[in-house]
Amino acid sequence: MTMQIMGCALFHMTKSTANSPERQKKILSEYHHIAANAKDIGKRNQLLSAYALGIWFIAMNRMGSLSPEQNCQIMLDGLQKSKLFRLVMGDADHYLAPKRIEKQKQWAKTTHLRRYENDWVVDVLPGNGTYDLGYDYLECGICKLCRDEGCPELAKYLCKMDYLFAEIMGLRLERTTTLAEGGEKCDFRFSRKISFDLLNQSSSLNTGALYKQKFALSSIPKNKYKNTQMEKMLHLGIFLKLF
Repeated sequence: MTMQIMGCALFHMTKSTANSPERQKKILSEYHHIAANAKDIGKRNQLLSAYALGIWFIAMNRMGSLSPEQNCQIMLDGLQKSKLFRLVMGDADHYLAPKRIEKQKQWAKTTHLRRYENDWVVDVLPGNGTYDLGYDYLECGICKLCRDEGCPELAKYLCKMDYLFAEIMGLRLERTTTLAEGGEKCDFRFSRKISFDLLNQSSSLNTGALYKQKFALSSIPKNKYKNTQMEKMLHLGIFLKLF
């Protein structure tokens, strides 16, 4: 059910004049087909949303006539314009909170158990003065997914999403190598980003609308939705039509 909901959310976020409604429906159908056959990475996997993005991107390239570069831009534009997505991504304070980093360290240890074949394997690196938080991804679920689907060349386009996610949270991402491009690892290094551009971007949002969305998100009963924060966002996006 979770992957189905994510597919519907991505359907709305990636609507574009470059894709007709009929083609968009074909992309959604192909997404469900790929998702049904993709190797499981665990329903509670915190990177499940990234896995869904990978599946959607593969479907876009299979069912459309656009280039991977064009499809990547459509996805970037759709995610950037989604107010609810931007809200749920949070900010630098949340992302770099000590309690969250400790949880990330524990999560990283579980990835080395390799319980799921297509899961990520990662090491978490605390800040050292040069950066505030680092990740070394030793195995990538997106690369494995694209390999399984016979399109390994598509994985590198999904790497561009990471820079958008960092920008939305007010972070700067530096990365010198990726698995998708033949590197031995993906070396993420996040640092706080403070700029007038960021302040202007934040002030342009509708504060009243964002408050209502935040209130709705925080009021979801915890015993009903024990999913990740991203999954809560996707549920709300469908019902409130905020994409």
